Amino acid sequence: MRLSAVVHLTGTILRVYAATFLAPAAVCALYAEWHDLAGFAAFGALTLLAGLAAMRAEGRPPDDLRRGEVMAVVSATWLATAIASALPFVWAGLGPIDALFESMSGLTTTGATVFVDFDRYGKGLFFWRGLIQWVGGMGVIALFVVVLPRLAIAGRQLFFAEAPGPTDEQLTPQIRKTAVALWRVYVGLSVAQVTALVLAGMGLYDALCTVFATLAAGGFSPHPQSIMGYGNPAAEWIIAAFMFLAGANFALQYRALGGRPGALFFDEEFRAYAGIVIVASALVAAFLWRSDMAPAAAVRHGVFQVVSIITTTGFASVDFQQWGDQPKMVLLALMFIGGCAGSAGGGPKVVRYLLVARYMRLELSRTLHPRAVLPVKLGGRVVPDDVMRSVIVFMLLYLTVFAGCATAVALLGEDILTALTATIATLGNIGPGFGAVGPMSNFGHLHPVSKLLLTGAMWLGRLELITVLALLQPRVWRMAQWAGTGTRGPRL
Repeated sequence: MRLSAVVHLTGTILRVYAATFLAPAAVCALYAEWHDLAGFAAFGALTLLAGLAAMRAEGRPPDDLRRGEVMAVVSATWLATAIASALPFVWAGLGPIDALFESMSGLTTTGATVFVDFDRYGKGLFFWRGLIQWVGGMGVIALFVVVLPRLAIAGRQLFFAEAPGPTDEQLTPQIRKTAVALWRVYVGLSVAQVTALVLAGMGLYDALCTVFATLAAGGFSPHPQSIMGYGNPAAEWIIAAFMFLAGANFALQYRALGGRPGALFFDEEFRAYAGIVIVASALVAAFLWRSDMAPAAAVRHGVFQVVSIITTTGFASVDFQQWGDQPKMVLLALMFIGGCAGSAGGGPKVVRYLLVARYMRLELSRTLHPRAVLPVKLGGRVVPDDVMRSVIVFMLLYLTVFAGCATAVALLGEDILTALTATIATLGNIGPGFGAVGPMSNFGHLHPVSKLLLTGAMWLGRLELITVLALLQPRVWRMAQWAGTGTRGPRL
């Protein structure tokens, strides 16, 4: 692995990422928040200088990135942008660990917060908090494939390495056009939701911050009580609809908007996703109705919270920590599922569960017919063995990391419910959990080591584990070089 290539490309992306500091700086100027404005200006310049310094590692970005280098660039980019994004939070008074937790939560679209007193922070900081979620929702790498066409082959490799899900799906012959197409869908949905929320009576600033978090499946809200704080049922239905779209495959939505409306409904994963939402919403609404909640409110809150959790958005229209065990159990089960592949949603993804379920069914059939050739199929196509193997490995790694992190958080002093749900809420990029990290609570009280562990869980979850964990192998670093092609061992 050529470290110089990794550093150069990470610096290239970081240099352009510095431009994102301009938007919150403008908001600070609009609301006369001069202290915060100075911070955003200084940290934007610092990020730019850091990117330019890293670019000096190699004269130009290579177009022959190896697999290990691709994974290293993707991992390093998310970590570097999280560190840069944490600087305004430090400027606002958070400690370094809390600031990194908040920025990683934003970029990975987790939505778990350490904010306690929302009145301490200005509108520019809340705008920044939402903006980094919006950028992270479609993917930092995908964005810069759009703005850096000279990445060429390297851009294609980076785009598919960052894209969520077990399969790669290309919309157009050129990867840059694919990225542009997906961003058009993303921006178009964002504009549509802002318009709808403003018409529903929400102020423009709150609507923008809410949209940033909705389409990114993020969950950060400028209101300390999340969406419940607005008391606007019409806005809740609008947000629920757009959360549902954020959890669906953007490539399918592009095809549907391009004249193939059946693209969504003929897709097996989308049908399973929609079916889970319908059944889970009906169950939660029925449990809430039985607990004496009004029927209309039960349906609204049931649909909202089911969609919020399965898409890993994490908004709350009500304090579901106060619900009974039955509806909370439904939400807990959804935390382990996630949205569709190719969406803004986190978690293992619906398609992996479909593939694992079919694989298990075929294995049961093979016990009766050991000589039978029974391939796993999805959408009428045979799933290659290497894809199936990677899906199973991912699921095992996901459960292993979950168990290890939850155990560590519990050993550091948290009760079992808090430890379990805090871990799945961060690893799955969901946001709120139950217990001491419920929807109206925060993660600020956790042990500093727990916060660092959960920050790492968010990073791992957003990059779907293998991208980061593969780099931890000692052989990767034994063969790492600063420059050149190298002659020691296989090319990584």
